[in-house]
Amino acid sequence: MISSIDFSKKLSQLEFDTTIGVPDSTFKGLISYFSSQGVFKHIIAANECEAMGIGAGYYLAHKKPALVYMQNSGFCKTLNPYTSMLSADVYAIPLLMLVGWRGEPGKKDEPQHKMMGRIMPGLFNVMEIEYTILEESQWETQLEHAADYLQHNQKPYIITIKKDLFDDFKIPSRTESPTAMTREQALNIIVDNTSRDAVFVGTTGKTSRELFEIREQRKQPHGTDFYTVGSMGCASSIAFGVGLADSQKKVFILDGDGAALMQLGTMATMGHYKNPRLKHILLDNNSHESTGGQPTVSGSVNFIEIGKACGYEFVQCVDNEEDLKTCLQDLETNGKLSLVVVKVKKGSRPDLGRPTTTPKENRDAFIRNFQGQ
Repeated sequence: MISSIDFSKKLSQLEFDTTIGVPDSTFKGLISYFSSQGVFKHIIAANECEAMGIGAGYYLAHKKPALVYMQNSGFCKTLNPYTSMLSADVYAIPLLMLVGWRGEPGKKDEPQHKMMGRIMPGLFNVMEIEYTILEESQWETQLEHAADYLQHNQKPYIITIKKDLFDDFKIPSRTESPTAMTREQALNIIVDNTSRDAVFVGTTGKTSRELFEIREQRKQPHGTDFYTVGSMGCASSIAFGVGLADSQKKVFILDGDGAALMQLGTMATMGHYKNPRLKHILLDNNSHESTGGQPTVSGSVNFIEIGKACGYEFVQCVDNEEDLKTCLQDLETNGKLSLVVVKVKKGSRPDLGRPTTTPKENRDAFIRNFQGQ
């Protein structure tokens, strides 16, 4: 196992001083070290495309490459900035990219990672990006080679990281308000205080996992819920598409702060069209919890003012159970495009499971429910 501290020291020796990216659970310990230790100038990007742009700007100002990290599921977002900006055919800008290999063939993983894991090496080749697969026995030599490559070739270089290669460096726990709700408590309140014919689109990660288990505990059918897997940030756009149907069903978006930030433009789209049946609930714990609890930038973001500026007609922020219940009553009757930001504390049950149905089974159940079959 590679020490996050030793790896970071080697990066510093090779004169890397800036790290930028979107967290990945594959090497969450290393990213947690970047986030919490102040060794590097560390930028938490909203999405992978943005991270590439920041890295390009850093090179323009310093004439030295930055380190950009991501999960392979988000790698395709870099296709446009790489081919149209960083490649040798355009500006020829070097970056060191750390890409986590979810869905590695032969390894058990979630269904949303299978295709990307299978095609990833071929995709690197098609994009004409040199890469190596990090090995525990020779990682220092591989880092040295990467730094040398960047110095002599004006384009990015990728180091691919498999699961369980790095130690699990923990971010120090922050003090939470004793009255703060957990996300699961908030979800239970939401389920209790919404009409039976409402449908839910849950964001990827622990929000959908908790919603699934709530239905299981209550012995309720799952057809009311679409559990988004992968496609981080797309729950709001999926819900927007569901809301285009000729139906009176209210559509609740169960979003997260990291996911909302990743695709913030969807709020502008929804604000423009003002579908009164869309109810956007943003569960904000200032954390990329599913990938190891690395912080998001939501602590400095005012989602309420963003919602107002985008055109949401009802906006409110709550941080306790009673206010959430009252707010949900308003959503049932207000007939307006609505945004509710729910402040919750970081953390989930250690025994939290995953949906026991397949994505296709979830799709079919949701369709049948929505069409009243």
